[in-house]
Order: sequence, then structure tokens, then C-alpha cells
Amino acid sequence: MSEDQPVFVQLRRKDPSVQWGFRMNGGRDQGSILYIQKLSRNGVGDRSGLRPGDGILKINNVPATYLDHEQAKMEIIRSGNELDFVVQRDAIDVGQHRGVQTKPAPKQRSEVDEEPSMYKGYTNPNVQSRSFKILQQSLNYSEAPQKRAAFASRE
Repeated sequence: MSEDQPVFVQLRRKDPSVQWGFRMNGGRDQGSILYIQKLSRNGVGDRSGLRPGDGILKINNVPATYLDHEQAKMEIIRSGNELDFVVQRDAIDVGQHRGVQTKPAPKQRSEVDEEPSMYKGYTNPNVQSRSFKILQQSLNYSEAPQKRAAFASRE
């Protein structure tokens, strides 16, 4: 298996009192991908095959790209005793450096360079989807005169 290919890692424990044995860092709110920073020796994560520097692509089939650190933690808590990760090996250099260095990811898609945005901020009220415009035009042509006539007769 190539090191560039995502890896599926299953973590299993007998009960919630057993720690997963890894420290996760990063998240959308921290401006970094989620990644495994540290593993406890012979912990569940270590025995399951996680490695420091693994970039987390999915947590239990939930894409991790847009998760804040807290959202990722909640996803792990909800998993109970069966936790599945899809990771990218050596996505982060977690060496003895003060700063975390991100390795450039290999280009996955050539035709589209942008990822879908989860931006929930200001949206321009004057910008409408094509579907909305078509629906609005069809209502204006078919129902608008009837509604205007009905409204005018009430006055």
C-alpha cells in the first residue's frame, strides 16, 4: 500500500473507562487539519495502528475537513467503544519543532480546486439561485395577476 493512500484504522475498547490513548490537535477553528499529535505507548490507538502525524480525514464516516476541534471531540465521544478513522499517513510533521509543519497534500482533483464551503456568515439577499429565479418567474407570470386582482378587490 502506498503511503499516499488513505488508511482505515479501527479502534476498539471493552468499556468507556479505557482511554483511547491518543492526543488529537487541529481543527477548522485552529486553522489546521485534525491530526494525531501523540500516542500512549501500548494504548488502544497505538495497538490499532495510529501514528503521530496522521491527518484525520474521517471520524466514523463523518468527513473531518470542516470540523472544529470540539466537534471532532464530540464525534469521538458519540462513537462509544467503536471508533473508526480514515487517516492520511504523515500529513503533519510532529517532530521536535515548535511549530507544526504541514506537508503539502497531493493534488486529488484536477478540474475543481475549491472545496465546498461551510461558510455560514453574511449572504447577499440580492443573490438568488437559478432555481429560485425560475420559480419566481413562473409565479410572477402565472399567479401574480390573480393575486393582484384578488388583493385589489379586497380594498
